[in-house]
Amino acid sequence: MAIRAMIMAGGEGVRLRPMTLPRPKPLVPMLGKPVLAYTLDLLKRHGICDVGATLCYQAKKIRAALGNGEKFGMRITCFEETAPLGTAGSIRMAMEQLDDTFFVLSGDGLTDCDLTKALAFHKEKGALATLVLKRVKVPLQYGVVMTEEGGRIVRFLEKPDWSHAYSNLVNTGIYILEKEIFEHISKEGAPDFGRDVFPALLKSGLPIYGYEMQGYWCDVGSQEAYLQAQADLLSGKANLPCERGIGKDTEIQPGAHLQGAFLIGRDAQIGSGAVIRNSVIGENCMIGSGAVIENCCLWDGVQIGPKARLEGCVACDGSIVKAGCVIRNGCTLGQGAQAGAHALIHAGVKLWPGVKVPSGAVLTESVHTGECGFCWEADGAICTQPSSACRMAAAFAKGIRAKSIITGHRDAPGMQAVVSGALEMLGVKVMQGPYMTESMLREAVVALQADGGILAVEDMLIFVDGHGNPAGNDLRRKMEGLYLEGTAFPAGKGGEMNRLDSVREIYLSRVLPKGEKRKLHSPVALFCENKKILSLAAEGLERLGAVKVRQALGSRQALRPGETGFVLTDDGKKTVCITSRGNVDETRLTLLLLKLMAGEQRCLYDLPDVPRAAQQLCPVKAADESEMCLQQKRRMEDGLWGLWQICEGMKNGPVEMLLKGLPGAHIVCREVECREQDKSRILYELCKKAALPYTLDRGMQVQHEKGCATIVPDGIRPSVRIMSEAADMEAANELCDFYDREIRRTLEEKMDF
Repeated sequence: MAIRAMIMAGGEGVRLRPMTLPRPKPLVPMLGKPVLAYTLDLLKRHGICDVGATLCYQAKKIRAALGNGEKFGMRITCFEETAPLGTAGSIRMAMEQLDDTFFVLSGDGLTDCDLTKALAFHKEKGALATLVLKRVKVPLQYGVVMTEEGGRIVRFLEKPDWSHAYSNLVNTGIYILEKEIFEHISKEGAPDFGRDVFPALLKSGLPIYGYEMQGYWCDVGSQEAYLQAQADLLSGKANLPCERGIGKDTEIQPGAHLQGAFLIGRDAQIGSGAVIRNSVIGENCMIGSGAVIENCCLWDGVQIGPKARLEGCVACDGSIVKAGCVIRNGCTLGQGAQAGAHALIHAGVKLWPGVKVPSGAVLTESVHTGECGFCWEADGAICTQPSSACRMAAAFAKGIRAKSIITGHRDAPGMQAVVSGALEMLGVKVMQGPYMTESMLREAVVALQADGGILAVEDMLIFVDGHGNPAGNDLRRKMEGLYLEGTAFPAGKGGEMNRLDSVREIYLSRVLPKGEKRKLHSPVALFCENKKILSLAAEGLERLGAVKVRQALGSRQALRPGETGFVLTDDGKKTVCITSRGNVDETRLTLLLLKLMAGEQRCLYDLPDVPRAAQQLCPVKAADESEMCLQQKRRMEDGLWGLWQICEGMKNGPVEMLLKGLPGAHIVCREVECREQDKSRILYELCKKAALPYTLDRGMQVQHEKGCATIVPDGIRPSVRIMSEAADMEAANELCDFYDREIRRTLEEKMDF
């Protein structure tokens, strides 16, 4: 009989590590049975008993757990990938047995979705593909979907950042597909449904619909989600059959307190005075007297010592927590890990399998091979220990499949040396440069055609890809997964280390204006708190023909008669221009730089730092991956380039003359605070209520009669940014006020999910 449902069970479950090191993600226990079993139960409930499963990571364990499906009352056929084929590519393996409408589900999702209703919707619409959708609070880890009335999908974006989170309606990974779908799945590479297949169907105008489910759904992709799903099962929020209560042959000593919803497996021992609250205790666990277990999940064979306290954590098979130890929210103890007596393990710490924490220790960072962790900041990754810096560098190298990497430093030669040495040992050709700015590194990577670059700044590493772009969200997610694997890059290949002393010259030759060699007699004053940036700026001016350059180490000072001043940030990324009349307005300075750039390349690209008024300077093209577009991005993020461009223009007259003829533009920026879970809802509601046409690209952009407005959720802060632009300040303020009110009104409305 033909297969009517395919379960994708090949993922590695990187974000759940160390839970998924000894067992694959679909077999992670949830109230005494594997997560995958809930998916099988759901299918059987809706009359689907012929099932296929795609396997890859730890395939033998899943195959052994499933068998031929007889113990589940089903017929199960397994299809094993020898290498990852992508979500769509893996389903192609079963193409010969999928000769009618079929479901695709994730083996690690937890849902009570009414599949029968979803199938009826699919048939009614005559869809080639139907995606089951669900509203969520924070959509960043999912595919965001927008539908028109009737359910037809009009926009799809896989794992967006906040500026592209146009909706809180997300792809659950449950699909209903017709057999004709295989005509649209490439036989090459590793095609993905969300990244490749569905966007292509949408672009071709084929019938692809979204069915918004009303029941329970949770992607068990993180520890937080794992514990929340467990709590939802215990409380009955998820309409799924599950066990609760106390298992056979379990001993509960007098004085023990069992509170809230709980499950205690068979042959467990609960000591006197112990408190078990809203938790799951596996089989053969031992809980000491006076211990407190709250909102936790303990797998089989876990031992908890007297008066230990665990809050919101997971303890894998055979782990041990000794007397008086305190483990905070979000921690995981890998299989066989041990936490010593009276140790304090702070929130979010992960212990890899077999790790032992000494008695009395205070642990603030994860431990797997004795190394500490990292955290992302806006510019790069904070690595407080050399070991974590080495592993992040290795993760970056594998993430971009690097053969060559340029390293540099900004007053952190020690950190650079550590990273360079680690990359060399991992088989990478390392070009080790001297002191440099981020802009210098980006230009060097492009000029020398390196695969990437790493800049060490105190305890931070800044990563640049082969196009000279800072590491984006996709690369960061990939690096994080590789870092958590523990062995991010194969060692022992024997790399190569070369000294790269030409970065400064490469940078100056690429960035300095190529104008006519004339003297710049106007006096220039440079202000910067970084002596090396000051020296580099002055050298560039001298090459441009500046005769009178005053360097002042420190913040802005008073200008001398006739001087034009420039204040540079200590990283060289921004510059402020000062004339005798005061600071040049930031918007006008940006327009001036764009005008000077347009004179070189005859066009501009629509990047986030380009005001709408720039369209009056020259044609503005849609952003693309061309070198000219990427170059514009690099230049506009380089304060030294801006300084030199303006000074080159000053050969024809003072700054005031350069500013003449620029289009009138006033920009007002404002932030409205909101919760993370409200960000996508704000964009969704604004789009739904919009009275004027709008575009969705890096937020919502609306053109009004007197100007335009852009509304973008902030990627880091809990807020939404409004940027309004108009020919006069009054109109710009009016636009900003309007969207400020609309956003606050939306925040006051009750959430509908």
